Amino acid sequence: MVLPARLHSLRYNSVSRRNFSSGRPFFRLQGGAFKNAGHGGRRGNGRRYRAGDSVRQSGIYEVIHDRDHREAHEVVMISGEYFPDCETCKDKVRFRLVRTAPYIFQDEDFGEEV
Repeated sequence: MVLPARLHSLRYNSVSRRNFSSGRPFFRLQGGAFKNAGHGGRRGNGRRYRAGDSVRQSGIYEVIHDRDHREAHEVVMISGEYFPDCETCKDKVRFRLVRTAPYIFQDEDFGEEV
């Protein structure tokens, strides 16, 4: 699946801030107000997925590498894709859903026009 290149049309009206007490990002809106960026997506159930499994829900996933290869990190995965192999860990890499987050271009209001 090729992701559309739409970044050129986006306007960034907010500045990312981090709330150090909660560890969650905040954004400064026009006018100086702050908004919590906890998007309200459903939390993961702790299940771990393997390389080659189909991604059932778009969202933020924690990548857990084999042994001491690399620290765990977060990535965005899109439903309908497959979890990839790691170049070092190969198929021993695991993925855990942290929070669902719908891909904007799979939303009916933002989908690709044909």
